[in-house]
Amino acid sequence: MVMMAGVWMMGWMWIWPVFIVAGLLLIGFVVVRLVPGGLTYPTPPRSVGSAARRILYERSARGEFDEDEYRRRRGLWP
Repeated sequence: MVMMAGVWMMGWMWIWPVFIVAGLLLIGFVVVRLVPGGLTYPTPPRSVGSAARRILYERSARGEFDEDEYRRRRGLWP
């Protein structure tokens, strides 16, 4: 009877490493989420240009005016 209990218990020995790894992953996830600035992506460097040109581009990207109006406002067309 003692032998059977030992063999049966060895069959469940794999579960403890799984619990430990899962616990470490959970702790790591919680720490990363709680740290300010965690998982942020670097912002691209600011392009050379004025703030007005950036605002003009953003408004054009939102669809406030078409490409012809964008070019006119940038001064590319007379």
